[in-house]
Amino acid sequence: MAPQRHLTRWDDWILRIIAVYHLLKSAFFFALGFGLLHFLHRDLAKFLTDYIIEPFKLDPDGRFLKWVLDKVTDLTPHWLRIISYLFFSYGLLFAIEGIGLYLRKRWAEYLVVIVVSSLLPFEFYEICAALAWWKFVLMAGNLLVVGFLCHRLVIENSEIRQHKTH
Repeated sequence: MAPQRHLTRWDDWILRIIAVYHLLKSAFFFALGFGLLHFLHRDLAKFLTDYIIEPFKLDPDGRFLKWVLDKVTDLTPHWLRIISYLFFSYGLLFAIEGIGLYLRKRWAEYLVVIVVSSLLPFEFYEICAALAWWKFVLMAGNLLVVGFLCHRLVIENSEIRQHKTH
């Protein structure tokens, strides 16, 4: 019989916060997936212009927005479907992580450590490519999550080894 997982109130609280965060990310990616499917046979560039660029008084002739609008007009329904499936896949992965963490499953902690750690080099590259305060905040948050979960897993594994020797 496996020993009961020992979670302090603080550890449980942090795990729940991380779980809710992953569930919110899951909902975000599912919403993006459904949103893209909504535009399969509609003009996405017109939507962006009417509901984002004009209301927020963004410059449509700016380099970035011009690039975005060019890319959006080139998207075929096939590519919109593929991108929406990718968003659904990310949503499913974050949902699995969030539910697993909420239920205090050890495999979920390992999964989050592996997934988040594998994305850290891309985040570091993004910070080096263009500095932005929100990128630092995102990377710091992910480093804190990985650090906390690694700490939990190391402590738990040492407790399991001690329990087996006694």
